[in-house]
Amino acid sequence: MPANPPAPDRNTIPQPAGKGGVRAVVRATLKSAVHSHSNRRRAKELAWEWVGAKWPRLMPLPSEMENDHIERSSQGQELSVTTSGGGSVWTLSVAYSERRGTRTWMTRARVADAADADVMDLQTLCSEPLDAALVVAPPRLLGAWVEFLELEDGGVPVLGTPREVNDPKQLAAFCDHVLSATRTLPVIALANKPNSRYYGVDPHGLAEAVRGLAHVACVAPEVAAAVKGRLGESFGLVAGAARIYAPRFGASAALAEHPLIRNTAPASASAAPDAGAFRRLLCRKVCAMSVDESASREAFQ
Repeated sequence: MPANPPAPDRNTIPQPAGKGGVRAVVRATLKSAVHSHSNRRRAKELAWEWVGAKWPRLMPLPSEMENDHIERSSQGQELSVTTSGGGSVWTLSVAYSERRGTRTWMTRARVADAADADVMDLQTLCSEPLDAALVVAPPRLLGAWVEFLELEDGGVPVLGTPREVNDPKQLAAFCDHVLSATRTLPVIALANKPNSRYYGVDPHGLAEAVRGLAHVACVAPEVAAAVKGRLGESFGLVAGAARIYAPRFGASAALAEHPLIRNTAPASASAAPDAGAFRRLLCRKVCAMSVDESASREAFQ
């Protein structure tokens, strides 16, 4: 078995024709705390459930799903499945064209048996016409992997719910994770004022939206001020705003790479014209960071 999953094979993702090129919009590579054949089989089953719910015409017969190579197409939709690495790497790729748009979307889901862990990798790209706005959201498959597989990042479970940081012990664990050299996902830290539960965004809705792409932590006012002492004066928290700590955070961190993003909408959700706008902004931000981070990792490989 390979010590590490092989580098992404971009040829397994159908490439759209036309002007504007191709743009990567989401990328996640996650390790499972469980390393077993049944665990990888469950990851594949979740991928097939995702395909069946979204593109039922692309589903092969049950007897065909174990084949090493599958090709299916139907009215602007394409599916490809390949098995490589002596059976250790399973790749499912889907491409489809928007019904009333000019874009083609491509998602590749990969399940790999590495030497010490099961690895799930997901990447979404799209064609990029110059005259169309881009709306990005993580594929539902990523959320299913988080919900049903025991994934971890830097020794911390990957969840679809926010973590509470309420006391010095929890704060120490939070800061250790932010500073971890093995962390690969951003940490979105939210803070609130005393006697208020206003974070600028619904923490539970945000954690669900970015599951598999970022961790979400709610830091209580009693310990929020101590973040500066551990992470640096410029990297503290602000009530009602979101601090995003990108991977490889450390003493030499550049402020622009770990931004503080404020919600400019009114504090009252009922007064806000769109209560979910800040959540979507943060989701788009971590999607963009996932692509930048994967490109940076590949540059060093």
